[in-house]
Amino acid sequence: MNRDDFEIIYLKYYNVLRIFACRIVGDDSAAEDIIQDVFAELWSNRMSLDFSKSIKPYLYRAVHNRSLDFLKLSDNKNVTISNQEDLLEQILYTTFTSHDELSFNDIESYILECVDQLPERCKEVFLLSRHDNLKNREIAEKLKISIKTVEKHISSALQTLSNHLKKRGYRS
Repeated sequence: MNRDDFEIIYLKYYNVLRIFACRIVGDDSAAEDIIQDVFAELWSNRMSLDFSKSIKPYLYRAVHNRSLDFLKLSDNKNVTISNQEDLLEQILYTTFTSHDELSFNDIESYILECVDQLPERCKEVFLLSRHDNLKNREIAEKLKISIKTVEKHISSALQTLSNHLKKRGYRS
């Protein structure tokens, strides 16, 4: 890969990867750092990478992994990394890698519509978790419910969002 090829890849994927990283880590500045690290690594490893296949899955996987690493190392984030709680980020990952033409705003708007349709308590728990960045324990204390109930509501919300997005054609 020469400098021109790198620049084309950078310009094509920078914004969507930054949005993807920001959605995972919840911090635009950290997302930009993650993207810069991924592209610096891509340039450093350009001689050893196989470019006969699409670069897109490599970039998304690298951003996804670096974002999760950032969250694991961050003490102040609301993070419980599990298969269920990572589902929303996986939905976005699948969507972006399958449908470049879909704009992030369209997907985000549809997700917000779906969240508005959740049962009231489920919606409240989900928004406290994802919007207000409260930890499950903090949500449980605030709403005077058990942590298991909080986990159940978040899991239910993510499953509902997944199902709605699948019906809308955003997931394969």
